Amino acid sequence: METSPAAKEEQSYEDFVPFCNWQKHEEYDILEIHLPGFRRQEIRLQFNDLGILTISGKQGSDGDESSTTTSMRSRFHKEMKISRNCRADQIRAKFSRGILSITVPKKVVKLSKQSAEDSEQSAHNLFGFGGTVLRPKLSKENALKMVVVSLAMVLAGYSVYRLCII
Repeated sequence: METSPAAKEEQSYEDFVPFCNWQKHEEYDILEIHLPGFRRQEIRLQFNDLGILTISGKQGSDGDESSTTTSMRSRFHKEMKISRNCRADQIRAKFSRGILSITVPKKVVKLSKQSAEDSEQSAHNLFGFGGTVLRPKLSKENALKMVVVSLAMVLAGYSVYRLCII
């Protein structure tokens, strides 16, 4: 008996979330997605301009003549945001032994040794680590004003203290 096209569309799918594992490296990241029972033709990958990687698949969806309306098939759909510092034109995927491996190369910005040392020294000076600690210059007039204000605050505090005790 032949399966009609209308009956094929009525196939039931069991949605599942595949196991995913990110491996982070300095120059690239690898996303491994475990898809046991799937074939390469049943998996679809898309990467859009917003930096979203969409991975989906339907097991047995490629026109398998042996499927019937009562058969259960698996399917999945996963979307993830990929870092902006990746080289989108060099993303590669490989499917082997039920594992989809997606390699996402990173943009590597290499500074010259001198500029790296300069930026490190700037960061140290900014937070007061190493180098000279910068202190603001204080005029005699401003210093005298600060002493007078401090003394006034101490006297006011003492007066409140004395009023509370009595």
